[in-house]
Amino acid sequence: MKQKLSLFVKRLFLRLGLYDVVRALKPNRNIAVLRYHAVVPSSQNFYTSPPIALSPQAFEQHVKYLSRRYNVISLDQAIDIIQSGKTPPPNSIVFTFDDGYLDNLAAARILKKYGANGAFFIVTEAIGRVSRLWLGEVTYLILKTVKTDLQIKYEDADHHFRLGDLKSRWQAIRTLVRLIKSNNRACRDSVMAQLCQQLGDEKLLKAVENLMLTWEQVMEMRDMGMVVGAHTLSHLNLPNADPDDARKEIAGSKRVLEEKLGQPCRHFSYPNSGPYEYFNERIREYVIDAGFDSSCTSNRGFLRRDSDLFAIDRVRTVPELEEVIHAMEWERIFGSEK
Repeated sequence: MKQKLSLFVKRLFLRLGLYDVVRALKPNRNIAVLRYHAVVPSSQNFYTSPPIALSPQAFEQHVKYLSRRYNVISLDQAIDIIQSGKTPPPNSIVFTFDDGYLDNLAAARILKKYGANGAFFIVTEAIGRVSRLWLGEVTYLILKTVKTDLQIKYEDADHHFRLGDLKSRWQAIRTLVRLIKSNNRACRDSVMAQLCQQLGDEKLLKAVENLMLTWEQVMEMRDMGMVVGAHTLSHLNLPNADPDDARKEIAGSKRVLEEKLGQPCRHFSYPNSGPYEYFNERIREYVIDAGFDSSCTSNRGFLRRDSDLFAIDRVRTVPELEEVIHAMEWERIFGSEK
């Protein structure tokens, strides 16, 4: 009840234009870097967590509202402003997307329709069909399989899942994602091999591959004026990886993007956020050593003039526009901007 009341009040504030008043009286002198993932109707979403997926209609509502009331700048522009020590335009925002799902092409077209742009951080091996994006694969196979049992063993742990209703399937997904994100490549490879052997077939695995953009589509987005950044080679958990493996994931993704797109790849985004260690000072140094100009985290906050450009905070987005606007406006003034 409390959550519903809160959403109602925020929706009322949005419709009455109160957030516009807040923005006019106290414009944001920092940059709001918005973090998105997928743009897909809920009826077709079998590969991402519902809270991080927006329908195309909801995303267009976001872009339409934001592009009319904020200064939309590219990630290139944002980093150049901070590096130069200049003050960004008031109420500046940057659209960013993580992972490189096929639906991001539609998102790019919506951005272009409203004269906006965005930065898309992609997993290069998934784009090149060298490997499948494991996170989408876990979700897709468990949600789409007709089988009702799954047995996953790793070291001394033995996980037995009854895949009955939707709730039990999401519980299995969360458990396996937590296991993989909390361990190294060996764990991920072992879990994924067992998962594919038990639930995968040629049709399902091909469908998982086709969840991702192709290089031709990434080039189309580049030609629209979108920024393309790196999100590792294979979405490996970096802090838990062997040092050489982590360096390869970071530097290798930059090299592949530059070879494929014929332009510098300036920006990186750390994968595997959530209640897990997904980046640290050592990983930050690897990103710097690889030659990037910036890297984005999933930590909540704004890009400031004194921000660490290799640990950029972002604004988490959800389908409800009023929640996003509230996070950008009300909380930065009356709450914590961090």
